[in-house]
Amino acid sequence: MYSIFKHEYLRYLQYITSKVSTYCWDKKTSNAHNMRINILIAILLLSGKLFSQINAGDQGDNTFHVFEGGISAGFNFSQVDGDNYAGFNKIGINAGPIVHVNFTPNWNLSLEVLYSQKGSRTKPDPNNFNTYNLSMDYIEIPVLANYNDKSRLIFQAGLAYGRLFSVKEVINGIENNNNEAFYNYELSYIFGGTFLLGEQKHWGVNARYQGSITAVGASANPNVVGLANRLLTLRGVYYF
Repeated sequence: MYSIFKHEYLRYLQYITSKVSTYCWDKKTSNAHNMRINILIAILLLSGKLFSQINAGDQGDNTFHVFEGGISAGFNFSQVDGDNYAGFNKIGINAGPIVHVNFTPNWNLSLEVLYSQKGSRTKPDPNNFNTYNLSMDYIEIPVLANYNDKSRLIFQAGLAYGRLFSVKEVINGIENNNNEAFYNYELSYIFGGTFLLGEQKHWGVNARYQGSITAVGASANPNVVGLANRLLTLRGVYYF
């Protein structure tokens, strides 16, 4: 089981990496929309390939399973520290597969491969002509330590590695092509929890907070070292 899981996972990570390298590490590409579609398709295929190898059984049973798999989908509510705009006004997608490697009935390590949209924007106001909208699309790999109380709650904390593949900044309706001001890599921290639903506990609601450890871009404010993503995430989770 482990060798099959490892083989499939590594093979698909190589696929994602090759696709991203081919299309979009140059953030100026005109194929950003196509790349988003490719990454979403890749994540969906990865989910199918991984979880066809994993038979986790019911979350509510008493059998110990080394591997448990699931899939999540929801929304980020984000802002960027250092851009002089406040508020979690930017809404984006957060979706991808989850794999738990269980060490004990209560403790496990989880790995996710996510398509995550972050950024910043001014609050929508038809009377405000000074508008700002920053869209940053990442392929992200969180690695989290999880504590399952074996009742309804899963507590989690850890780190995530993000790779920026598309960025778009629009100021007062005019696109700014200063993409070099945004960095390709991000290291961030995550903490949050999942509340499991239903008798079999296949479904859950996950809420988390995420913040940049490394700067994600250069700030126009000389008193700020660099831009940092801050986001609240709310997702639905289904465990197989």
